[in-house]
This record gives sequence, structure tokens and C-alpha cells, in this order.
Amino acid sequence: MTICVAIPTYNRERVLIDTLEQVIAQDPPADEVLVVDQTLEHERETEEYLGRADREGKIRWVKHQPPNLPGARNRALEETTSDVVIFIDDDVKLTRDFVRNHRRNYSNPQVVAVAGRTIQPSGHRYPHCAGYWPRLTDYEYFPLNSTDRKEGVASFIGANHSVRVSNMKKIGGYDENYIGWAFREDSDAAIRIWKLGGLIVFDPEAELTHLAIPGGGCRIKTQAKRIPEWQVSFPASYFACRHFFPTVEFWKQVLFKNFRKYALRRETILRPWRLPLAVVSYVYALGRAAFLARGPVKSPFVDKGARS
Repeated sequence: MTICVAIPTYNRERVLIDTLEQVIAQDPPADEVLVVDQTLEHERETEEYLGRADREGKIRWVKHQPPNLPGARNRALEETTSDVVIFIDDDVKLTRDFVRNHRRNYSNPQVVAVAGRTIQPSGHRYPHCAGYWPRLTDYEYFPLNSTDRKEGVASFIGANHSVRVSNMKKIGGYDENYIGWAFREDSDAAIRIWKLGGLIVFDPEAELTHLAIPGGGCRIKTQAKRIPEWQVSFPASYFACRHFFPTVEFWKQVLFKNFRKYALRRETILRPWRLPLAVVSYVYALGRAAFLARGPVKSPFVDKGARS
């Protein structure tokens, strides 16, 4: 069983180097380390470090454009020669046996993916009250910083999860229709694995701390000013259309929860003259999401026979 650690990165500098040094120092090490780099131009220190590490065979440095997080994950699935890929963010702190703890789960041939324990800087993430959707299928309801091992979940977080490459390709890979800040692309992949009977294990010992460094990355606070208004709400609308329609939960999401979160977000309420544009943008995003959700996932692997 060979293991690759893949790090999709975008506009990160020193923190990316720190993350890579922890990956390279793993005991035992990964068989392969892939950096899928979506940054157009790095600072000199970062550029020199990545080039040197690539020449020395410590990492493989792959340039990827245009920036798209699920696209970068699919590029890692295409580039790797390993059986399993561990995906981590580019701003994390790892335990020394992080790779070992992911790897050991795959001694069970039924395991398709592993959700690792992820500690966020904001503190603990407690489960919300369960709604229509089963509690174990979404990390809004399932606490990904739990210390209890669970099998048969349908959730993982992009910052810390691993997948069998062959199984991931069979379900169509990660859906590149998730654009903008790519919210929900990880939950979408996990639910598609679960729907096809794949076993996902939550292993609290496969632990990391997510630093959530400001600047770079794909969080909405750093992306919202750079992407069109409609793209801010699009991922949540697309996720709802893919996995909730036509249930009661779908209508709760698109008419209330998502509408309030995106069309009526704080930036709009403080500038009421922007409200008509925000509502029009939200409706447009919902219509686009509904149209795309009728088709297959967007991925290089879909052409090879995989369908959602």
C-alpha cells in the first residue's frame, strides 16, 4: 500500500514551506509528496525552496491552472503513482505519525476513504441539531474534532482526508463545478462515496491542526472581493441541488438558510442599496446550480465512464 501526501496550494508562502517540512519529516515518510501549485508567482524564498525540494526528489512540484480546488485535487489523482492520496491544506500542523495513522486504516480492503481529526483555530466544532439529512453525512452535524472513532460516516473535510485513488476515479473524482471558493466540494465527494456503498472511517488519531492563516487559500473572507457576487452563493446552491432536491431540506436550504447567509449577508445589510443586486445574483446562482446538477460531475474521470 503506497501513500501520497498531496497539498493543493494557492498564494501561500512561508506557511507552505513549514507544512512541507513537517510532511517530509514524517516517520515513516510518505512514498510520494505532491505539491499542486496554483500560484502564479511566489516570493523568492518559496520559489527557491520548492525548486530545490523538487530537484532533490523530496517532493513533486506540479503547476496547475486555472485555480480551482477540486481541479487541483483531480490533478493530484492523475499525477500520483500511489494507491492512496492523503489531502491536506497548505497551512497545517501535523503529528509526527500522521501518515502512519492514515495508512493503517487501509489494511481493511473495504475502506475507501478516511476522515482525519481536524482541530480548527476557532476551537471545537460541536454537532448541530440534526435536520432531514442524516446526522453522519455532513460535518455541520458530525464533529470532525471528535476523539471517538466511527465507521460508516459520509463526511470528511478537505484539510485532512485520504482516499483510495482507484475508488475516487470510479465515482468521477472531485466535482470541478464547485467554483469560486469551492465550499462543499469535500462534502460532495464524501456523500458520493457513501451513496455508492463506500466505507469512510473517521480516525481521530489521524490528526492535524488547521492554522487558517489569513491571505491566500480559498476562504470566503479572502475570495469574496475577487469573485463575482453570484459565485459566493453558488457552491451551497449547487450542493443543495445535487443532494437535497426535491426534499423539504432542499427548500429550507435555498429559501431560508442559504438566502439569509449569502443574499442577506452582513456586507449587503450594511449597504442596503446593494440588496437588489444580491438577490438577483443569488437567484442566478440557484438557476445555474439547478441546471448543472442535472448533468454529471465535471471531472477528467467522468469521460472514462464514471457518472454521479
